[in-house]
Amino acid sequence: MLTNNTNTKPRIGLLGFGEAGARFAKDFSQAGFKHILAYSRTGSKAKPGDAITQRAQDSGVKLVKTVGTLAKKSDLIIVLTPGKSAIAVLKKIHKHLRPEHLYVDASTNSAAAMEKAALIVGNAARFVDAAIMGPVDLMGTKVPIVASGDHASAFRDLMNPYGMVISAVGTKPGDASAMKLIRSVLMKGLAALLIETMEAARRRGIMDEVIADSSVTFNQIPFEKIIKRYVNGTAVHCGRRIHEMQECLELLHDMGSSDRGTRTTIAMLRDLVKFGMPEQFPQEPDTIHPVIDAIIAARKK
Repeated sequence: MLTNNTNTKPRIGLLGFGEAGARFAKDFSQAGFKHILAYSRTGSKAKPGDAITQRAQDSGVKLVKTVGTLAKKSDLIIVLTPGKSAIAVLKKIHKHLRPEHLYVDASTNSAAAMEKAALIVGNAARFVDAAIMGPVDLMGTKVPIVASGDHASAFRDLMNPYGMVISAVGTKPGDASAMKLIRSVLMKGLAALLIETMEAARRRGIMDEVIADSSVTFNQIPFEKIIKRYVNGTAVHCGRRIHEMQECLELLHDMGSSDRGTRTTIAMLRDLVKFGMPEQFPQEPDTIHPVIDAIIAARKK
Protein backbone atom coordinates (compact mmCIF):
# COMPACT_ATOMS: atom_id res chain seq x y z
CA MET A 1 0.00 0.00 0.00
CA LEU A 2 1.31 3.45 -0.92
CA THR A 3 1.98 5.89 1.90
CA ASN A 4 3.29 9.43 2.14
CA ASN A 5 6.29 8.28 4.14
CA THR A 6 9.14 10.37 2.74
CA ASN A 7 11.52 7.45 3.29
CA THR A 8 9.59 5.26 0.85
CA LYS A 9 8.92 7.38 -2.20
CA PRO A 10 6.49 5.77 -4.63
CA ARG A 11 7.77 4.38 -7.90
CA ILE A 12 6.35 6.67 -10.56
CA GLY A 13 5.17 5.53 -13.98
CA LEU A 14 4.27 8.14 -16.59
CA LEU A 15 1.85 6.89 -19.21
CA GLY A 16 2.63 9.32 -22.02
CA PHE A 17 5.87 11.26 -22.28
CA GLY A 18 5.35 14.56 -24.05
CA GLU A 19 6.10 18.05 -22.81
CA ALA A 20 4.06 17.68 -19.60
CA GLY A 21 5.53 14.28 -18.79
CA ALA A 22 9.09 15.51 -19.28
CA ARG A 23 8.55 18.56 -17.05
CA PHE A 24 6.87 16.52 -14.31
CA ALA A 25 9.65 13.94 -14.48
CA LYS A 26 12.35 16.59 -14.21
CA ASP A 27 10.72 18.05 -11.10
CA PHE A 28 10.19 14.61 -9.57
CA SER A 29 13.85 13.82 -10.16
CA GLN A 30 14.91 17.07 -8.50
CA ALA A 31 12.63 16.20 -5.56
CA GLY A 32 14.65 13.06 -4.98
CA PHE A 33 12.65 10.41 -6.85
CA LYS A 34 15.06 7.79 -8.17
CA HIS A 35 12.56 5.49 -9.86
CA ILE A 36 10.71 7.25 -12.69
CA LEU A 37 9.58 5.27 -15.72
CA ALA A 38 7.75 6.43 -18.82
CA TYR A 39 5.97 4.72 -21.67
CA SER A 40 4.84 6.18 -24.96
CA ARG A 41 4.49 4.67 -28.41
CA THR A 42 7.34 6.82 -29.67
CA GLY A 43 9.48 6.11 -26.63
CA SER A 44 8.98 2.36 -26.92
CA LYS A 45 10.70 2.45 -30.31
CA ALA A 46 13.33 5.06 -29.47
CA LYS A 47 16.99 4.53 -30.19
CA PRO A 48 20.05 6.17 -28.66
CA GLY A 49 20.39 9.67 -30.02
CA ASP A 50 16.65 10.14 -30.66
CA ALA A 51 15.12 13.34 -29.30
CA ILE A 52 12.82 11.50 -26.89
CA THR A 53 15.75 9.46 -25.56
CA GLN A 54 17.68 12.63 -24.83
CA ARG A 55 14.60 14.20 -23.22
CA ALA A 56 14.24 11.16 -20.97
CA GLN A 57 17.88 11.33 -19.94
CA ASP A 58 17.61 15.04 -19.19
CA SER A 59 14.52 14.40 -17.07
CA GLY A 60 15.88 11.47 -15.07
CA VAL A 61 13.51 9.00 -16.72
CA LYS A 62 13.91 5.45 -17.94
CA LEU A 63 11.83 4.68 -21.02
CA VAL A 64 10.17 1.26 -21.08
CA LYS A 65 8.98 -0.68 -24.09
CA THR A 66 5.62 -1.97 -22.82
CA VAL A 67 2.77 -0.82 -20.59
CA GLY A 68 3.12 -4.11 -18.76
CA THR A 69 6.63 -3.23 -17.66
CA LEU A 70 5.46 0.23 -16.61
CA ALA A 71 2.69 -1.24 -14.46
CA LYS A 72 4.90 -3.97 -12.96
CA LYS A 73 7.57 -1.51 -11.85
CA SER A 74 5.36 1.41 -10.75
CA ASP A 75 3.19 2.22 -7.73
CA LEU A 76 1.74 5.52 -8.97
CA ILE A 77 0.71 5.66 -12.63
CA ILE A 78 0.01 9.14 -14.02
CA VAL A 79 -1.69 9.29 -17.40
CA LEU A 80 -0.48 12.23 -19.49
CA THR A 81 -1.60 11.13 -22.95
CA PRO A 82 -3.80 13.29 -25.20
CA GLY A 83 -7.41 13.00 -24.06
CA LYS A 84 -8.49 11.08 -27.16
CA SER A 85 -5.93 8.36 -26.37
CA ALA A 86 -6.66 7.91 -22.66
CA ILE A 87 -9.35 5.22 -22.93
CA ALA A 88 -7.38 3.24 -25.52
CA VAL A 89 -4.23 3.18 -23.41
CA LEU A 90 -6.26 2.26 -20.33
CA LYS A 91 -7.68 -0.77 -22.13
CA LYS A 92 -4.12 -1.70 -23.07
CA ILE A 93 -2.73 -1.51 -19.53
CA HIS A 94 -5.83 -2.71 -17.68
CA LYS A 95 -4.82 -6.36 -17.39
CA HIS A 96 -1.54 -5.29 -15.77
CA LEU A 97 -3.10 -3.15 -13.03
CA ARG A 98 -3.04 -4.16 -9.36
CA PRO A 99 -5.38 -3.10 -6.52
CA GLU A 100 -2.53 -1.22 -4.81
CA HIS A 101 -1.89 0.93 -7.90
CA LEU A 102 -2.98 4.55 -7.87
CA TYR A 103 -4.08 5.12 -11.47
CA VAL A 104 -4.30 8.89 -11.96
CA ASP A 105 -5.82 9.98 -15.26
CA ALA A 106 -4.55 13.52 -15.81
CA SER A 107 -5.34 13.66 -19.52
CA THR A 108 -7.47 16.60 -20.63
CA ASN A 109 -10.79 14.89 -21.12
CA SER A 110 -14.53 15.17 -20.66
CA ALA A 111 -16.31 14.28 -17.45
CA ALA A 112 -18.10 11.49 -19.33
CA ALA A 113 -14.77 10.03 -20.48
CA MET A 114 -13.49 10.04 -16.90
CA GLU A 115 -16.65 8.29 -15.69
CA LYS A 116 -16.12 5.68 -18.41
CA ALA A 117 -12.47 5.25 -17.44
CA ALA A 118 -13.42 4.72 -13.79
CA LEU A 119 -15.88 1.99 -14.81
CA ILE A 120 -13.23 0.27 -16.93
CA VAL A 121 -10.69 0.35 -14.09
CA GLY A 122 -13.27 -0.95 -11.63
CA ASN A 123 -11.53 -2.74 -8.74
CA ALA A 124 -8.38 -3.44 -10.75
CA ALA A 125 -6.73 -0.32 -9.29
CA ARG A 126 -7.54 2.86 -7.37
CA PHE A 127 -8.73 5.35 -9.98
CA VAL A 128 -8.33 9.13 -9.69
CA ASP A 129 -9.72 11.75 -12.07
CA ALA A 130 -7.17 14.59 -12.09
CA ALA A 131 -7.49 17.89 -13.93
CA ILE A 132 -4.42 20.07 -14.43
CA MET A 133 -5.47 23.70 -13.93
CA GLY A 134 -2.48 25.59 -15.29
CA PRO A 135 0.54 25.44 -17.63
CA VAL A 136 2.77 22.49 -16.77
CA ASP A 137 5.61 23.82 -18.92
CA LEU A 138 5.82 26.92 -16.72
CA MET A 139 4.87 25.54 -13.30
CA GLY A 140 5.88 21.89 -13.34
CA THR A 141 4.73 19.97 -10.28
CA LYS A 142 3.66 23.27 -8.69
CA VAL A 143 0.77 23.50 -11.15
CA PRO A 144 -2.62 23.33 -9.35
CA ILE A 145 -4.35 19.98 -9.82
CA VAL A 146 -7.90 19.13 -8.76
CA ALA A 147 -8.68 15.46 -8.19
CA SER A 148 -11.93 13.59 -7.65
CA GLY A 149 -13.19 10.11 -6.88
CA ASP A 150 -12.86 7.82 -3.88
CA HIS A 151 -9.06 7.87 -4.01
CA ALA A 152 -8.46 11.57 -4.73
CA SER A 153 -7.42 12.25 -1.14
CA ALA A 154 -4.95 9.36 -1.28
CA PHE A 155 -3.27 10.95 -4.32
CA ARG A 156 -3.21 14.33 -2.57
CA ASP A 157 -1.81 12.96 0.67
CA LEU A 158 0.80 10.92 -1.16
CA MET A 159 2.21 13.63 -3.43
CA ASN A 160 1.63 17.02 -1.79
CA PRO A 161 4.50 16.39 0.66
CA TYR A 162 6.78 16.28 -2.40
CA GLY A 163 5.72 19.70 -3.62
CA MET A 164 2.66 18.96 -5.72
CA VAL A 165 -0.42 21.16 -5.28
CA ILE A 166 -3.37 18.77 -5.35
CA SER A 167 -6.87 19.53 -4.05
CA ALA A 168 -9.61 16.92 -3.68
CA VAL A 169 -12.92 18.14 -5.11
CA GLY A 170 -16.33 16.59 -5.58
CA THR A 171 -17.11 12.98 -4.82
CA LYS A 172 -17.14 11.17 -8.16
CA PRO A 173 -14.76 10.53 -11.05
CA GLY A 174 -15.56 13.20 -13.61
CA ASP A 175 -16.04 15.98 -11.06
CA ALA A 176 -12.47 17.24 -11.45
CA SER A 177 -12.59 17.21 -15.24
CA ALA A 178 -16.00 18.90 -15.16
CA MET A 179 -14.57 21.59 -12.89
CA LYS A 180 -11.80 22.31 -15.40
CA LEU A 181 -14.27 22.58 -18.29
CA ILE A 182 -16.76 24.67 -16.31
CA ARG A 183 -13.93 26.99 -15.29
CA SER A 184 -13.16 27.37 -19.00
CA VAL A 185 -16.71 28.65 -19.54
CA LEU A 186 -15.74 31.60 -17.34
CA MET A 187 -12.18 32.13 -18.49
CA LYS A 188 -12.73 31.77 -22.23
CA GLY A 189 -16.05 33.59 -22.04
CA LEU A 190 -14.42 36.44 -20.14
CA ALA A 191 -11.69 36.62 -22.77
CA ALA A 192 -14.33 36.86 -25.50
CA LEU A 193 -16.17 39.66 -23.66
CA LEU A 194 -12.92 41.53 -23.10
CA ILE A 195 -12.10 41.34 -26.80
CA GLU A 196 -15.58 42.60 -27.72
CA THR A 197 -15.32 45.43 -25.16
CA MET A 198 -11.82 46.49 -26.18
CA GLU A 199 -12.66 46.42 -29.87
CA ALA A 200 -15.53 48.83 -29.28
CA ALA A 201 -13.41 51.03 -26.99
CA ARG A 202 -10.60 51.13 -29.54
CA ARG A 203 -12.96 52.05 -32.33
CA ARG A 204 -14.18 54.93 -30.16
CA GLY A 205 -10.63 55.95 -29.24
CA ILE A 206 -11.04 55.42 -25.49
CA MET A 207 -9.54 51.96 -24.92
CA ASP A 208 -6.95 53.02 -22.34
CA GLU A 209 -9.58 54.95 -20.40
CA VAL A 210 -11.96 51.97 -20.41
CA ILE A 211 -9.18 49.69 -19.17
CA ALA A 212 -8.28 52.08 -16.35
CA ASP A 213 -11.91 52.58 -15.30
CA SER A 214 -12.77 48.86 -15.36
CA SER A 215 -9.59 47.95 -13.53
CA VAL A 216 -10.62 50.01 -10.50
CA THR A 217 -13.49 47.61 -9.78
CA PHE A 218 -11.58 44.41 -10.40
CA ASN A 219 -8.47 45.55 -8.57
CA GLN A 220 -10.27 46.70 -5.43
CA ILE A 221 -12.92 44.01 -4.89
CA PRO A 222 -12.07 40.33 -4.18
CA PHE A 223 -13.37 38.13 -6.97
CA GLU A 224 -15.61 36.12 -4.64
CA LYS A 225 -17.46 39.34 -3.83
CA ILE A 226 -17.64 40.24 -7.53
CA ILE A 227 -19.31 36.87 -8.23
CA LYS A 228 -21.90 37.48 -5.51
CA ARG A 229 -22.49 41.08 -6.56
CA TYR A 230 -22.91 40.31 -10.25
CA VAL A 231 -25.03 37.16 -9.89
CA ASN A 232 -27.38 38.47 -7.20
CA GLY A 233 -27.54 42.00 -8.59
CA THR A 234 -28.49 40.66 -12.02
CA ALA A 235 -31.29 38.54 -10.53
CA VAL A 236 -32.78 41.64 -8.88
CA HIS A 237 -32.24 44.13 -11.70
CA CYS A 238 -32.35 42.01 -14.88
CA GLY A 239 -35.48 43.77 -16.18
CA ARG A 240 -34.09 47.27 -16.30
CA ARG A 241 -30.69 46.07 -17.49
CA ILE A 242 -32.19 44.83 -20.75
CA HIS A 243 -32.80 48.41 -21.87
CA GLU A 244 -29.23 49.43 -21.07
CA MET A 245 -27.81 46.46 -22.97
CA GLN A 246 -30.03 47.22 -25.97
CA GLU A 247 -28.46 50.69 -26.04
CA CYS A 248 -25.04 49.03 -25.89
CA LEU A 249 -26.03 46.86 -28.85
CA GLU A 250 -27.16 49.90 -30.84
CA LEU A 251 -23.84 51.63 -30.17
CA LEU A 252 -21.86 48.58 -31.29
CA HIS A 253 -23.92 48.40 -34.48
CA ASP A 254 -23.33 52.09 -35.20
CA MET A 255 -19.57 51.56 -34.90
CA GLY A 256 -19.56 48.33 -36.89
CA SER A 257 -18.14 46.54 -33.87
CA SER A 258 -18.60 42.88 -32.89
CA ASP A 259 -21.67 42.21 -30.74
CA ARG A 260 -22.03 38.47 -30.16
CA GLY A 261 -21.34 38.64 -26.43
CA THR A 262 -23.72 41.57 -25.98
CA ARG A 263 -26.51 39.72 -27.78
CA THR A 264 -25.92 36.72 -25.54
CA THR A 265 -26.12 38.96 -22.46
CA ILE A 266 -29.48 40.35 -23.61
CA ALA A 267 -30.78 36.82 -24.18
CA MET A 268 -29.69 35.78 -20.68
CA LEU A 269 -31.36 38.83 -19.10
CA ARG A 270 -34.60 38.06 -20.93
CA ASP A 271 -34.46 34.49 -19.66
CA LEU A 272 -34.10 35.72 -16.08
CA VAL A 273 -37.10 38.01 -16.48
CA LYS A 274 -39.12 35.13 -17.94
CA PHE A 275 -38.06 32.96 -14.97
CA GLY A 276 -39.46 35.60 -12.60
CA MET A 277 -36.19 36.42 -10.90
CA PRO A 278 -37.15 40.01 -9.92
CA GLU A 279 -40.31 38.74 -8.23
CA GLN A 280 -38.47 35.95 -6.41
CA PHE A 281 -35.62 38.24 -5.37
CA PRO A 282 -36.80 41.78 -4.60
CA GLN A 283 -33.58 42.09 -2.59
CA GLU A 284 -30.19 40.47 -3.03
CA PRO A 285 -29.85 37.26 -0.98
CA ASP A 286 -26.87 36.58 1.25
CA THR A 287 -25.34 34.02 -1.14
CA ILE A 288 -25.70 33.10 -4.81
CA HIS A 289 -27.04 29.62 -4.02
CA PRO A 290 -30.77 30.49 -4.04
CA VAL A 291 -30.42 32.44 -7.29
CA ILE A 292 -28.62 29.64 -9.11
CA ASP A 293 -31.01 27.03 -7.68
CA ALA A 294 -33.99 29.09 -8.86
CA ILE A 295 -32.52 29.33 -12.39
CA ILE A 296 -31.95 25.56 -12.50
CA ALA A 297 -35.49 24.91 -11.29
CA ALA A 298 -36.93 27.29 -13.90
CA ARG A 299 -35.03 25.59 -16.74
CA LYS A 300 -36.53 22.23 -15.74
CA LYS A 301 -40.09 23.47 -16.25
